[in-house]
Amino acid sequence: MLQCWAKQQNYKPIEVSSTDGCWIYTTDGRKIFDLRSAHECINIGFRHPRVLQAIQEQMQSVVYVTDDFASPPTAKLAQKLAHISPGNENKKVYFCQSGAAAVEAAIHGARLYKYNQVLQNERYTPDAPQQYPYPYKIISRYRSWHGATNVATSASGDPRRWFTEPLTAPGFIFAPDAGGPHSPFDTESVDENIAYIDYIIEQEGGSNAVVGVLIKPIVGSNGIMLPPSGYLGKLRELCDKWDLLLIVDETMTAMGRTGKMFACEHYGVEPDILIMGKALGAYCPLAAVIFSEKVAQSFDTNYFGHGQSYSGHALAAAAALASIDTLIEDKLLEHTQAMGDWVGRRLLEIAEKHANVSHIQGIGLFWMVHIAGKDKNKPVRRATEKYQENIVASISRYLLDQHNIYTPGDKFGIWIVPPLVVTQEEMSWVLFCVEDALENSDQIE
Repeated sequence: MLQCWAKQQNYKPIEVSSTDGCWIYTTDGRKIFDLRSAHECINIGFRHPRVLQAIQEQMQSVVYVTDDFASPPTAKLAQKLAHISPGNENKKVYFCQSGAAAVEAAIHGARLYKYNQVLQNERYTPDAPQQYPYPYKIISRYRSWHGATNVATSASGDPRRWFTEPLTAPGFIFAPDAGGPHSPFDTESVDENIAYIDYIIEQEGGSNAVVGVLIKPIVGSNGIMLPPSGYLGKLRELCDKWDLLLIVDETMTAMGRTGKMFACEHYGVEPDILIMGKALGAYCPLAAVIFSEKVAQSFDTNYFGHGQSYSGHALAAAAALASIDTLIEDKLLEHTQAMGDWVGRRLLEIAEKHANVSHIQGIGLFWMVHIAGKDKNKPVRRATEKYQENIVASISRYLLDQHNIYTPGDKFGIWIVPPLVVTQEEMSWVLFCVEDALENSDQIE
């Protein structure tokens, strides 16, 4: 098979015999700790008995029916997500199979909502003369990654977008990131950043042309970066000022990864559209788009012009319900908060000993050790060097070869994203090995 984002001549996958908890067992007898939670999908660890039981029981009744019919787990999951997500419960949920597909649905739904608002509401007056029949532009971020389908890639500022150019979908405008290392704005310059986005909105046509702002509440793939204090709240206010939708992509950060069910809860922000994926279905491919009451009502008498086979898959919904129950009943949110505080303190202690560590950022069990380049004030990789061999890849190989710890080598630092069921004993050993890898990398020019 083809490996993602890789030259195929180098593809040598490690054969796996079984998995359990935080561990991968190989056919040649190795026991490997998964420090990236299977692409951030396995928040509750491998083979959790409660989820396996739910899948087995669901297989005896309904595995899948189209949305012309209704199955109990799919209906219950939609109700559950409407209940636990920020805002009132009068939401509607669209299900699909991947985060990228959910991003596509969210963007399509947002554009259809604005179409309905402009063309069917005579009382709505855009703030600029209409140059195009309805708003279509989405403002995104340079360091965000939203998925590998065409529209999701086009909405991503991540360098992987370049593989698709010049055939990217139109209508996406990129703004600088807020917070995090190496941002063009000072870490605390919230007002300056918001003022620049305000400027972008006006120059792109205001509410006559712009649909909304698409964000990751915490940037992931291009370096875990937390927003500065007050930023998301002011971005919410800016969207309200222009009557734009705030679209929050929590594909990587939902399902307890940050110590709360959704990362936007840390900042008291209610999105108009919320995207979930990865860990939602636990061991089954499942993603969801949660439309707020305001947006959902637009489709009561207008077409939701989007669809996908396997939408609302009953087996995946049963797994997701069991996974949510596990997070709550096993108190994994509280465990993640406590472990995250401890991990953060330990990483800061480790960073003080190593000159090649530029920053430590994270929350819950979502951390990155940012590695510096020759100039500590600059990243080890520029955007144009994402796939070039460097010290991050060397550290990743060292951890796998010497300590049987798997973490990706294509990031801008060391990815510390274990399953939420990790114990302090396991994390103590992992961080000991990370420190050893950093000591080894200190010797690399």
